[in-house]
Amino acid sequence: MHFQATTVALAALFTTVHSHAAILAAVGDKGTSQGFLVNPEIARNCTTISPCQQDATIIRDSEISQNIVNACGRTELTGNIDIGEQTENELAAGRMTQVSSGSMLAVTIHQVNADGAGPFECDMDETSNAVTTFTPLKVANNVPGSFGLSQEKEKDFVINVQMPDKFNCIGASTGNICTVRCRNNAVAGPFGGCVAVQQTDGTGRGNDKAASSVKTAQTLQGISAQILQNVKDLPVAIAANQAAGAAGGNAGASAISALVTATVDPNAKATQTAAAGNGNGNQNGNQNGKGKGKGNGNNAGQGAGQKAGQGAGQNAGQNAGNANQKGAGRGGNRNKRFAFFA
Repeated sequence: MHFQATTVALAALFTTVHSHAAILAAVGDKGTSQGFLVNPEIARNCTTISPCQQDATIIRDSEISQNIVNACGRTELTGNIDIGEQTENELAAGRMTQVSSGSMLAVTIHQVNADGAGPFECDMDETSNAVTTFTPLKVANNVPGSFGLSQEKEKDFVINVQMPDKFNCIGASTGNICTVRCRNNAVAGPFGGCVAVQQTDGTGRGNDKAASSVKTAQTLQGISAQILQNVKDLPVAIAANQAAGAAGGNAGASAISALVTATVDPNAKATQTAAAGNGNGNQNGNQNGKGKGKGNGNNAGQGAGQKAGQGAGQNAGQNAGNANQKGAGRGGNRNKRFAFFA
C-alpha cells in the first residue's frame, strides 16, 4: 500500500492510519448519489488494508486547514478528493439524488472494521466547494458505537440526515448543488465521506453569471499564510510527483503521502476561509517539517513519497535526492501531512 511504503522510515515515530468507513450511497427525494471516489470494484466482505480499506475516506481538520486536502479529505488509493471534479463526474454519470427543504437523506455507510463505527456527524456546504466550515445537519438512526469504535465489521448501516428547513444550494455547473459530508470521531480517522445532492426547491445560483456576482472571499491574513505555506510545500510535492511518475504510480496520492508524513502539526484546526474553490489544487499542501537526511538505497533514493531512499531526518525530513547521494531534504508542506494514517 502506497502510504505504508512512503512512511516505512518513520514507523518508529508515527502511527500508520488505515481507513475503516466509507459512504457508499445517499438517497433523497429521488435518485441516488454515490460517495466521492467510492470504487464499486472493491470488496465489502473483508477488513484487510488492501483492497478493503483503499476507498474509505479520511477527513481531518488538520489536513484541511494545512491545505493538504479539500474539505472532503482523501482516500488511500487516490489521495485528495477534488470536490469540484467529483461533483461534475457524478452529474455526468447521472448519479445525483434530489433533496428539498426539510426532506430526509438516507446515507449508506459501510463499516469496514472496528474504528469505522459511529456516531457519525454530518454537515453541508451550500456552495458545494467554496468554504471549509460546513452547516451542521441533524442525524437520526446513527451508526452504533462510541468514539468511532465498536465490534462490528463488514457491515452497512443507513443513517437518516435531515435537510434544513431553509437552505439554498448554489454549487456546480447546474448552480443548485450542495455537498453533504459525514464522518465519525475515531482517533485514527475521522472516517466517512461526501456526496453531492441537488436541490429542487431553492433559487439556486440565479441568472446572474457575472464574475462580480461571486460573494466568496478570503482574508489578507489567510492569503498571506497560504502563500508562505505553499512556497514551503512546493519542492516536496514536485519531488513526490516526479518520483511517482517515474515509477508509474499515482502522483496525486504520492504527493499527499509526502506532505502528510512530513506534517509536524497534526492538531491544526480547520479555519473558516470562504475562499472561492477551496483547495482546488490536488497537491497544494502545507508543511514545515525541517530535517536533513541521507538518501539510502541502491535504486535512486527517492524521498517524499517513494519507496527507495528514505530520508532518516529529524521530524520526518524527506529526502528527494538520488541513490548514494547525500541530500538536504526539507520536509515540506504538501498534499499530505503527517498525522495518523488511516
